[in-house]
Amino acid sequence: MQTKLVNKVVIKRNGHVVDWDSFRIQTAVFKAAINGKYKDKPLHANMIANNVTKVVEKVIAELSFEKIEIETIQNQVIKQLNDFDKDVARDFLAYKTKQNIEQRH
Repeated sequence: MQTKLVNKVVIKRNGHVVDWDSFRIQTAVFKAAINGKYKDKPLHANMIANNVTKVVEKVIAELSFEKIEIETIQNQVIKQLNDFDKDVARDFLAYKTKQNIEQRH
């Protein structure tokens, strides 16, 4: 899977282009889960983060273009989270909203 993702780059909200990094997805999902529904269950939070990351990697790898906007990735994460656990999807949206507000200030 990783070989197909090597050529992918991400266009961040500020316009900067960075190399694809699956760990960023895993970290964001884990933080959302551990600060929400799975506050006392880090193994469950990690399992959800790993599973969602793998599915998102597969979807992104199949895209024909190399430059992916961060919103495309975020939407895919939310879609997959809704399939895995709707509560964590809500936690992720809340986490990303808070993070976006903090980045603006």
